[in-house]
Amino acid sequence: MSSKAEKIPEYLKLLLDRYPNFSNDAIIIGSIGIKINGFQSDNDHANVCVNQCRVAWEMLNSIHCVIAYDYGLASASLCRNLFEMVIGTIFLIENPAKLRDFIDYGKVVAYEVLEATPGTDPKYLQAFRLKADYDNLKKRFGREQWHGKSIRALADACGMKVLYDSFYKECSAIVHGDAFVTLSYKGGAWGLSRDIHGWSSYCDMAMDFSYTAMAALYHRAVHRLKLPFELDVHALMGRLMQKGLYQEQMEATKRRT
Repeated sequence: MSSKAEKIPEYLKLLLDRYPNFSNDAIIIGSIGIKINGFQSDNDHANVCVNQCRVAWEMLNSIHCVIAYDYGLASASLCRNLFEMVIGTIFLIENPAKLRDFIDYGKVVAYEVLEATPGTDPKYLQAFRLKADYDNLKKRFGREQWHGKSIRALADACGMKVLYDSFYKECSAIVHGDAFVTLSYKGGAWGLSRDIHGWSSYCDMAMDFSYTAMAALYHRAVHRLKLPFELDVHALMGRLMQKGLYQEQMEATKRRT
């Protein structure tokens, strides 16, 4: 075995065994992902958006990892996180004026996490509160997040309502622990349990969902932020269409650019 082959993580080997054609997907999305991850701009808005793309990349790899070990429910749950990351980033890409709100809301969360952490030094906490300008920011945001929208409205604003109404809703039911996860319907009757092996099918769903979401993110990032990776994103979108993944949805996404 070559030294190169030995360096391939175990989860990738398992993933390739389960999905032999994944190598074609991985080459294309890996190429553009690495380039975007390494991109640096002299523009704060572009840099923040690219950094969000890096977080999405980490989520994508985490999804692939749990799929490799056949954890269907976990893969679907992570897809929900990825979707929210993607639509939030796309909204930020499309609305540069929201950059300040995005950053300031992060300060609010940072303070509230620190405040809730047992053992935090009161003096440090007070200094952090002043540095973060927490009181003023909390008044500004109230109960809203930085974008001021529900997830549904955010998805609609980003042209991704189709994914919200289908995969996201199902993934949310899994995350929330709804009865949906264990209910079954067969022979005209409801069952109160489900064969755990049936959850394996969520791995297939997560593969397609995550690829589609990342393609939408990279497409918008390249065109709106004017990143120099047009050929890479063209190859990615071509692969998406070749796989037959949400053609109408992606056409709508492209029309917005």
